[in-house]
Amino acid sequence: MKTRSRALVALLGLMVGLALIWGASFAVLGNTDTPTARRDAKFVNAERLIFYRLEPGREMRVRVPAEAEELLIVTHELLPDGTPYAPEKQYQYGLKAILRGPDGVLLERSIFTRTRQSKGQPQEDGTFLEESAFTTHAAQQVTDEREFVLRLPKERPDYSVLYLRPASPSDTLLARVYVRAHRTLPLLASQKLAQARAEVRAGRATFEPFEKLSPDTRRWLAEEHWERLNAEGEAGTDYLIEPVYRTAYRLPLVEATESVQERLGAGRAVALNVTGPAKPVLWLWSDATDAKAQPHGPVTVQTLSSDGTAHTLELPGPVAGSPMSHPLELPAGVHTVMVRNDGQEDLRYTVEGPFESWLLPAESRPQPGVASEGRVAFLPDLRRTEAFATGPACPVLELDIDPRMDAVGRLVRIDARSLDRAPSREPLHLSLTVLDAQGQPLGQAALDATPEPAPFESAALVPLPGGALPCTTVAKAADDAGSGEVTDLPAWVSGPASARVFLPMGARKLRVEAPRATIVQFYSFLSSGQPIVASAPYTNDALTGVRWRNAPVDSRAWHPMRPANLNALLQGGARLELLSQVRLEPVGPVEESLPPSGDAVVVRPYGSPAVVEVLESAQADTVDMVKALSTVLEPGRAVRARFDARTPTRPEVRLSLKDAAALGNEVEVLLDGEPLHRFTVRSTRARELLPPLPPGEHEVLLRSSAPGLTALLNRPPAAGSGLRSRTVYPVGQGGLRVPVRKTGPGAVTLNVVVYTPVAEGATEPQLSVTVDGGNPVRRASVLVPHVTRAERTVVLPASERDPAMPVGRPGVKWYARTVPVTLGEDIAPGVHTVRIQALGTGPMWARFFMFGQAVENTAPRMWNRGGWQPDEDML
Repeated sequence: MKTRSRALVALLGLMVGLALIWGASFAVLGNTDTPTARRDAKFVNAERLIFYRLEPGREMRVRVPAEAEELLIVTHELLPDGTPYAPEKQYQYGLKAILRGPDGVLLERSIFTRTRQSKGQPQEDGTFLEESAFTTHAAQQVTDEREFVLRLPKERPDYSVLYLRPASPSDTLLARVYVRAHRTLPLLASQKLAQARAEVRAGRATFEPFEKLSPDTRRWLAEEHWERLNAEGEAGTDYLIEPVYRTAYRLPLVEATESVQERLGAGRAVALNVTGPAKPVLWLWSDATDAKAQPHGPVTVQTLSSDGTAHTLELPGPVAGSPMSHPLELPAGVHTVMVRNDGQEDLRYTVEGPFESWLLPAESRPQPGVASEGRVAFLPDLRRTEAFATGPACPVLELDIDPRMDAVGRLVRIDARSLDRAPSREPLHLSLTVLDAQGQPLGQAALDATPEPAPFESAALVPLPGGALPCTTVAKAADDAGSGEVTDLPAWVSGPASARVFLPMGARKLRVEAPRATIVQFYSFLSSGQPIVASAPYTNDALTGVRWRNAPVDSRAWHPMRPANLNALLQGGARLELLSQVRLEPVGPVEESLPPSGDAVVVRPYGSPAVVEVLESAQADTVDMVKALSTVLEPGRAVRARFDARTPTRPEVRLSLKDAAALGNEVEVLLDGEPLHRFTVRSTRARELLPPLPPGEHEVLLRSSAPGLTALLNRPPAAGSGLRSRTVYPVGQGGLRVPVRKTGPGAVTLNVVVYTPVAEGATEPQLSVTVDGGNPVRRASVLVPHVTRAERTVVLPASERDPAMPVGRPGVKWYARTVPVTLGEDIAPGVHTVRIQALGTGPMWARFFMFGQAVENTAPRMWNRGGWQPDEDML
């Protein structure tokens, strides 16, 4: 009995114990979803790192290893307490680095950057469960991480110390210093891990997605390894430490509704490329705090399609604090949506749409973030190109020239843009000086232009305090540096003023100066021999009346050049990046040229080539042309012809028979219904003079029973077009050589009229054109807007003229088109030789003429370039 009682008591105790354990477990599980548990999990899942705290007026010092080449400085900014969080806000701050050796300062530099804050899952008490960086103090606001790479001087003593302090007397920064050590990655798993780490580092260091970085940059990030350096001195006295918790949380770069709030400055525009059919939505709003709500606008929205269709929509500006949505409907095909802020105040914008409709190169497409219904915010595709600034406070731009180069190798293209903080049409002045090996001037030139502001382009500058432009002294920039939201967008630039210059023999250096802040880019010419083809997805296959602006190309002939004094320019802050948005633009009208002056002069080829006479239609609209026109006479059909007393030649009929069997037939000419002249045809080609006729209009009729007879009267018709006799020359593979006299520096054009038996255009080159054997004499040290292509092949277009008829070959038709050969301002005056050669086996004939040319200098004084020119890459 006792045993059974004891067993019952033990069972009862076990059940009570299990109930207590279950209750405790349920209580623990219930407590994990409390705000306190979630906050604890936030700290547990974060990475805790010790940073050195740099307060205003304080600095830290780090001993630099003797073998170090670069240092990585990881930073955060501590914002003032009470700073409200906003995902669209950006902050700028600067770090001053001084490298000292036993004998003094080795390096002194102030570096500035932009950053933001990434937070998510806000709580009722104002805290966030997700943050990129935070501390244990709830009131402390820490920005996202930013990294500086500091390249050290190659020659320095074994002992050197780096001093770090905020560039602004009001900033508080957190910093860690690393030294780089490369390592090999033999295993595939290690390579994948290294690339994953590189993607995280890229996300912490810049706004750019990892996929948009260059291959060299991605490889460099994946192969590098950094070792931390400790501060010297005693904690609390020589330096302060601050624990910082960091996570991988970052605001998505392409999320639509909350994180991406782009600023559209006054006067600026944004171009977004979209593949239809799509229905994106444009959101506009203003974050201005006006006392009275009023519109901030207007805004112009334009869509341009690949078939050239354009639609423009004028929208009122949004009222502060009141977002406005505008749905856009785009049909199938490729489109560019351009949004321009025509008001005086900055606006915010977002264009939302399906991720699949966002047109970007495949290697540049970031993965979409978490967004509602799979919609993302479209961002512009920016092309970054290196450029350099010059101006009063900048180092002079100097370009080294290899003396061994030929004339084409000494060709330099110069693209200049004005640099301003606000839209400006102030004239641009650029002076160029060519120097020899002894530094003596060989030639000088000036480029003057009044370019328009470019709303789709800007310059990415180092954020200097007070909105200073490049080349401001470092000391002044450091004294004025401050912290706060960055409201200045990249600087304004103008459209390019582009010129080309052939440098003379003996040139060793090109020096460029400007009286105001100016962006300059240099290019040298190296022909690739291939046509320009835009890279996918920016292909030209399905474009009509439009073209891609700033799109990347697969091959090019103009290659960028760096100035010789690059180090001085870097130290002066003169290096920058030109940001250009890829977009569709209409193909502009052909550049208008002055109508030809003077009479058309026939140019005869060298030597004694074979000749063929052809007849082609021409209008009898001037007295001078009356002498050269003829009227077709067909047996049995009366025509009215004009007889002019000023014509010195006798009236004449030229006859042609298709078949010799018609010889011996009689021909009678009637004038105003009365017999005038009768004769017998004794050859297949004959001329017959008519008696003198009174001036005025007369009806002429030809009577004959000869089959296959055609005749021409050497007088123009009374109305309509007549026929003009032309002398043409057969063009074979041996070619024809023509002299062209250039009497002044202005351009002169040789017009080559090419005849073929077919009217349709060709798909392959049919004609080769060479000027002076491919090496004409160029004018040196003279700026020119275009460069004469000394060698080129021509694809003949379709003929748009009435067919010409070779004399003596009834029923045969030849079709003409004009190929202009222009000798531009870059060609020196004198006699030049233009040679044309037929490519292929098809028959071809040609004649040549040019208009009289003025002797004065017709070189242009204004320089404007409307973007990429299709023939610009082929000289």
